[in-house]
Parts: sequence; structure tokens; C-alpha cells
Amino acid sequence: MPRNADLVEVREDALNEATIRSLQLSPTTWQTILRMVPVLIEQANQRCRQRLRDAFSEFSVGDRPQKALEIDHLDQLPPPDRIRLPYEDHQFDWVACHGLLEHYNTHERQVRFLRELLRIARKGVFVSTPNRAHPLVRWISPERELALLDALDIKALVDVLPGRPEWKLGHLRLYGFKAYYYLMIWKPGFTAETPSQ
Repeated sequence: MPRNADLVEVREDALNEATIRSLQLSPTTWQTILRMVPVLIEQANQRCRQRLRDAFSEFSVGDRPQKALEIDHLDQLPPPDRIRLPYEDHQFDWVACHGLLEHYNTHERQVRFLRELLRIARKGVFVSTPNRAHPLVRWISPERELALLDALDIKALVDVLPGRPEWKLGHLRLYGFKAYYYLMIWKPGFTAETPSQ
């Protein structure tokens, strides 16, 4: 089975000049197709984001109203040199962070941010991030300075969290490849099997 890097190379080679000529499409048609690719990927990306929000809703479901915080805009992030959110300890039952962990460009800062999310959560944390191994990741997350993660990077983040919390890693696929990972972390006393209180 080829590695993801091999798949990317195959896909790039597939659009070489000989392939384009063999498909007998005019240059105008190819320009139109190439202009449509980012739009199609953005539409699929929006569907993925909605599915991540749905997954968070399932993760945080309970038998009484839950107090949840969803962080999904850059302006909600604390500065990387002082990672501290303006909330009290255990202020929210559940905390979700969608597509922002990778904006902290070092492993240490990503761990500090996860610890901060756990500090303000009473029951658990839900974090989603683009998969750096997805062949279309630069269209999913076009910012070049991001510290994109894969499953092993995420495991390395969780392994150094205090108390070794229970966690699970899920994924969403985009065009057949894992496009997003979502990490679910339960605080002690709240596990995947126990109902929310």
C-alpha cells in the first residue's frame, strides 16, 4: 500500500502535460476546472466542519442542559506566549475547539493549549484539526505557518497531559482520505461509557 506522500506524488504526476493532452481538453476548459477546485474543496470542507459540530453535539449530549463553549475563531485564541483563556476553572461542562490547535506552532504550546482547555472544562474537551497528511491539506488550511498534525502527533500531545485522561481519536474523510481528526478527552469521573451528569 502506498504511503500518503506517494499518493500525493501520483496525483501531481497525473496532471502533467501529457495527461492533459491525452484528455483532449482545451486550455480554457482546464483553467475553468482548476478555478473550480478550490470552490469544490471549500464546499466539502464546510460539510466536514458541520459534521465536526454534529460530532461534538453527540459527544457532549446529556440528560440535562449542558454548558458548552465552542472556540472556532482565531480572535478567541489567547496569544501563544501567554496561553490563558479568560474563564474560570471548570466554568463549562464541555469545551470544543475547531481547527485552531494547529495555530500554535510548537508541540509545547499545543500541549499548553490542551491543558488550558481542560482547565476550563468540567467534563471533557473536543478538539478538531486538519490532517497534515491529506493530499489537499493546503486547500483545507491554506495558511503556511500552521503546525499541522497527524494521528501520531495527536497521540504525543495526549500522552503528556497530566493524569493520563481517557481519550479517543476519530476522523472525517474528504475525497476518501482522512481530512480531519477529532480528539475527545474525558476528565476523571466522566468516561465515554458513563452518562453525563
